[in-house]
Amino acid sequence: MRNPPPGLATPLPSWDIDVLVAVRSCAAPLYAVAYPTSRGDWQVSLLERPDATLRDRFQVGGHWPRAVDQQLTDRGYVALASLLCMNWTPLPQGGRGSEVFRDHHDGDTESW
Repeated sequence: MRNPPPGLATPLPSWDIDVLVAVRSCAAPLYAVAYPTSRGDWQVSLLERPDATLRDRFQVGGHWPRAVDQQLTDRGYVALASLLCMNWTPLPQGGRGSEVFRDHHDGDTESW
């Protein structure tokens, strides 16, 4: 397992096979994986396709999915599920996932 990026207090998880399949099969450059924490927050990891390399990771509290969407927007990303007003894909152990693109206002023309 890789060492966590600086500033992360918790170790990186070993991804479930369903998460790896979702990342490998998505059309977007990134896949967001969100899992509830014991405190009622959400731990969100942005994984790069095709090998699930960690691009970013953050924890956010608040109402699902609004709080996660806002944090993604603040970081220059947009979740496809939210953009299309759809539910995030259910993942094992209470997780949820969505394809993620760079926000087109952020200058990333490759993703759009």
